[in-house]
Amino acid sequence: MRLNRKLVLFLVFTGLMMVVTACASNKQPAFANKDSSTSTQKKTVKDSTRKNQSDVSASSSSEGTSSSSGSTKHETTRWNSAKAAALHKFMDQWQQTMDQQYESYTPAKNVNFYGVKYPNELAQKTTAVDDQQVSIEWSDTGSGTKEYEVVAVYSDAEHTQNMGEHLYLFALHNGQPEVLITQQNQGMPNHLIHFKQTENKVLSTGFANLVKGQSATVPNSSSQSKSQKTASIVPAALKRTWYGYDQDGKLNTVTITDDTLTADGSKVYLHVHDSNTDSSQNTEHSDWASVSQQSIRGINFVNLKGWNQTAGAGEYYGVKQESYNGQSIEVMVEAGGAGAWCSQTYYNTVDLAQKMQGQKYDDITYYDDAD
Repeated sequence: MRLNRKLVLFLVFTGLMMVVTACASNKQPAFANKDSSTSTQKKTVKDSTRKNQSDVSASSSSEGTSSSSGSTKHETTRWNSAKAAALHKFMDQWQQTMDQQYESYTPAKNVNFYGVKYPNELAQKTTAVDDQQVSIEWSDTGSGTKEYEVVAVYSDAEHTQNMGEHLYLFALHNGQPEVLITQQNQGMPNHLIHFKQTENKVLSTGFANLVKGQSATVPNSSSQSKSQKTASIVPAALKRTWYGYDQDGKLNTVTITDDTLTADGSKVYLHVHDSNTDSSQNTEHSDWASVSQQSIRGINFVNLKGWNQTAGAGEYYGVKQESYNGQSIEVMVEAGGAGAWCSQTYYNTVDLAQKMQGQKYDDITYYDDAD
């Protein structure tokens, strides 16, 4: 019995030892693996965290730089040399449709526009747009602190001899593209040089596209029109450049040829409709005008309507002989409305236009006379 108890005790003791040993044997690898795994995981996580933090920091820094750079890029690359080159190419095409010849000017090469040097004149605070003095400057990038940042200047001053020179400023007005034009050829009482936005949609749209980084093209209709024009019915007396001051004191010009009419830089091509063709079925041509002759109150007018225009009176242009200081002078009458009422008169020289500014004639019916 004692042997049995000893045996039992021995066996129990041995069993306990085996259990302890087994537990210790099983636990150590598990602990070691866990520690190794945890250590490795911690190290990996730590390294990964460091890497992520580094990446985040780098990314943040990069984003900051990119954002800053992007912001700078946005501010400084509204205009660049590539866009300037594209504008030059566009102007080469556009000037052909206008039968004009333009040169590009920069601060390093100014144009002499009736004695005023551009673009350097921009710094003299003499610029007005729509009769309001504005802050304006030259900018290579289109960015700056002024209302108008001028990125390009084009003029036909070197190639025009009839006092009909054009000066275009291509500018960012509070970040938005605008093309400004002046034909002012003498000083004004307020000593400002007055500009307004061009009415030439091809020019303004082309510049806007270039600012956006898009291509700018000249519609084919202008060039197509040259091969489709009919015989001119424009009276010889009308074919020249005319000058007139409107009621606001602005000098306007109208140039008329056999088959074109250009008013303040906006040009249309003159055509005669085939009377057998329904005008509503004609191909769209935004820069074509349908021209016809009409005699109204003793004036031989040419009447211009949009090529696809189906209603409305259109515009009238005709020449009338008037007397000034005992001499006969030619007065070009621009009229409109159902009664062909005179809206402005023009003369064949700027000096005469200035002298006759505001002059009215008894035998011309003005808008003021309309019932």
